[in-house]
Amino acid sequence: MMTSLKKLFCTVFLLAFFIGIKAQNTVSLQVDFGKEVGAMKPIWSWFGADEPNYAYMKDGQKLLTELSQLSKNPVYFRTHNLMTSGDGTAALKWGSTNIYTEDKNGNPVYNFTIVDRIFDSYIKRGMKPLAQIGFMPEALSTHPQPYRHYWQPGHPYNEILTGWAYPPKDYQKWGNLVYEWVK
Repeated sequence: MMTSLKKLFCTVFLLAFFIGIKAQNTVSLQVDFGKEVGAMKPIWSWFGADEPNYAYMKDGQKLLTELSQLSKNPVYFRTHNLMTSGDGTAALKWGSTNIYTEDKNGNPVYNFTIVDRIFDSYIKRGMKPLAQIGFMPEALSTHPQPYRHYWQPGHPYNEILTGWAYPPKDYQKWGNLVYEWVK
């Protein structure tokens, strides 16, 4: 149990570290399709999306039901924005759960209601949710304003990588949030 928590914390720490990186680095890859490396595991039962809040809406539930029926194997679903601040309203390339806020004294306030509703939508259909721990709550962001973005094709990244994309201002509070969520 402790080893798993240590691994989880290290993973979260690394994600939080890299989430603040804005520059895009160029990487070149070469693939030798003639060289066999090993068996290719099926990936057709893995899906993901940016907008978690559609999971509990009528059309989102219909789509999740259809996806869950595509494979005899369990269908896995990963979504962004599970820690993003907001009222749970669905929007293109955006979602929110308000999982973390702070009271007037700066004390953490955890609210897993919307996240539970999202995960319940997956589990009800026999899907396996993958919890993506990333996307900074506004109260923890080192650059909270502007926080929300309004994505459109072609927008420059400085208009998209707003407060949700910055590292935590307090790594202890960030670690506690992750702990409270996964325990």
